[in-house]
Amino acid sequence: MTQAVLLMNLGTPSEPTAKGLRDFYRYFFSDPYVFDFNPVGRWLLRNLIILPFRAPRIAKDYAEIWMENGSPLKVYADEMEASLQKSFDQQGNQVLVRTGMAYSKPYVWDAMADLEAAGATEILLLPMFPQYSTATTASVFNSVKVAAKKWAKPPKLHFVDDLFQEPAFLQAWASLIQQHVDIESLDHIIFSYHGVPEKTIKKADPAGVCEFGTCCHSTTDSNRLCYRMQCVQTTLGITRELGWEPDEYSVAFQSRFGPLPWIQPYLDEHIEALVAKGNKHIAVVTPSFISDCLETLFEIGIEYREQFEEAGGEKFQLVPNLNNEPSWFRAVYDIANRHLLALASL
Repeated sequence: MTQAVLLMNLGTPSEPTAKGLRDFYRYFFSDPYVFDFNPVGRWLLRNLIILPFRAPRIAKDYAEIWMENGSPLKVYADEMEASLQKSFDQQGNQVLVRTGMAYSKPYVWDAMADLEAAGATEILLLPMFPQYSTATTASVFNSVKVAAKKWAKPPKLHFVDDLFQEPAFLQAWASLIQQHVDIESLDHIIFSYHGVPEKTIKKADPAGVCEFGTCCHSTTDSNRLCYRMQCVQTTLGITRELGWEPDEYSVAFQSRFGPLPWIQPYLDEHIEALVAKGNKHIAVVTPSFISDCLETLFEIGIEYREQFEEAGGEKFQLVPNLNNEPSWFRAVYDIANRHLLALASL
């Protein structure tokens, strides 16, 4: 049996240009998991609004965060793959490591074809988005399942869908925050997560237990796939590692758009409320992202910072993401290796 690890992510534009964004958005805005509404409406949105108007505008924002070797997400994904492969090789483990993206190269189906050609028979699917959502995790897992059915002999697939509560993941974040945050010099710390529409939460709630807030402070069989709950539990897990008190931090959600209600509190309103209460020195941590990206570096690092300062805030600190932190790379190896060893013992 030949084992493999597939590191999965959503993807990123190949270049910070209108063309690069249009190529990316053609896939992204075609996914019914992400945009769960009438196919005709999705086509109209993509082709009449997103591609002609949004793509050129957002390309300018991407240019602000672009690294010398490319998009931060792709640069760090490549480093992650190389690091994990090296760790397995050094331990003498015959494990194949590949990266698969949902909406950009290397695409999931190309990575799966490569693993088939390399002789993989058992694949551990490790998503690089820690909290489960039908718009991310379910979408990418489905792409893998579809690709696997095309194999001459389909591989055994094993899913890591609880990354948010992996001790190594929580410890890596706590270690990173300790490096960058002096809590004594701050009034408050916000844990900001990418928002999703409330209807996305309801799709993962067949038991109908979600109350959009009051049910997020424990994990049960009924709510274990709730994205909002997993965000709250991620925060609790990290802050327990840090030894922080509940009044020192809070949770909010960013990046909403459109007319539908999204999960709350909204980050923009939350920031203004904090400043109004006298919290002039804050830090923002973004544990729904593994690597720095447009939503962290531009949206929070520039746009929300400006809003904070306009509201009367004085010190705004954006904590970097895990990126290529050695402790994070070690954590990914520990997580993957532990799961593979468990599979081998079955």
